[in-house]
Amino acid sequence: MSELEKSITMLFRRKGKDSLTEQEFVSSASFDLRWFSPKDAQKLLDLSLSGGHLKRRNGHVIPTFDLSHIDVPLDYKPSRQVLEAARKSVDLFSEIVDRIVRTKAVPKREVVSKVNKKQEMLGIDVEPAALLVASDYGLQVDNTFIERAETEILSRDLSLR
Repeated sequence: MSELEKSITMLFRRKGKDSLTEQEFVSSASFDLRWFSPKDAQKLLDLSLSGGHLKRRNGHVIPTFDLSHIDVPLDYKPSRQVLEAARKSVDLFSEIVDRIVRTKAVPKREVVSKVNKKQEMLGIDVEPAALLVASDYGLQVDNTFIERAETEILSRDLSLR
């Protein structure tokens, strides 16, 4: 479980809801819990959406993972590095998605949706899910992407220990 997932879990548990408006998410992370400035809380939301941890539904955001499986201490506060770690992951994710969109002329929304479904179905990180979708589209997945995904996932896992 990543620090980003812990942060998302804490925000939803604190509100006691299964879905939040984007404003509730940002306000809770910035004003209620005082984790981040409003600008950084918005970045947390954006990174959570683009990284596949949250999805939009009927004007609300909902987690794409089961919150009940995440243990979060009551005094939990994410480090500033959660934004940087999520940003790195999103950068690789975005690069893979952009490559699919560019070479296969598929709408970005469709690609991201397929990645989210693959990630949820297999219970894997967003990077390998994106690589699998790229392969589904017939793209050659080179070792550079695989090595970057592996490095990113291992660095996240090691930072949790």
